[in-house]
Amino acid sequence: MENPGGRRRRDIAITDGERTTGSSVVAATVAAVAVVGPLFGLMSFSFVATVTLFLIASPLLLIFAPAFMVTVAVLVSAMVGVGVAAAMWMMGIAALVCCGREIGIETGLAGRMVESVVRELGYGRSRYLRDKSEDSYSTSSPSSRDYSSS
Repeated sequence: MENPGGRRRRDIAITDGERTTGSSVVAATVAAVAVVGPLFGLMSFSFVATVTLFLIASPLLLIFAPAFMVTVAVLVSAMVGVGVAAAMWMMGIAALVCCGREIGIETGLAGRMVESVVRELGYGRSRYLRDKSEDSYSTSSPSSRDYSSS
């Protein structure tokens, strides 16, 4: 190969001061083949085994896909059911705490859990007693009551 200066270029391996001989190149090549050969063989065997298993499993996946879909649907519905149960548990605890607050129980973890909900609703003990007395002694229809003042 010619370089721009017009002289032939010779590629030389840079070593630590020793000249590279033909026999050392052959020995390095044999060592590389001895190391890489088994690795390449195992890699090829692994690839062939994977492709074979894929070719065997593909029709089976197509055959059993409906069963897998039913299984996935059952698992998803079970997870949704657990979520609904957790939401119902929270609503039940909130209802119990609200009832407890109305009769005067305001301590404990459950009381603190829904304190913000009761505060947000603005439905405390005084409003409950006022509404109860209006319901007991009122002769008017429920739609005529005015709740805007509370």
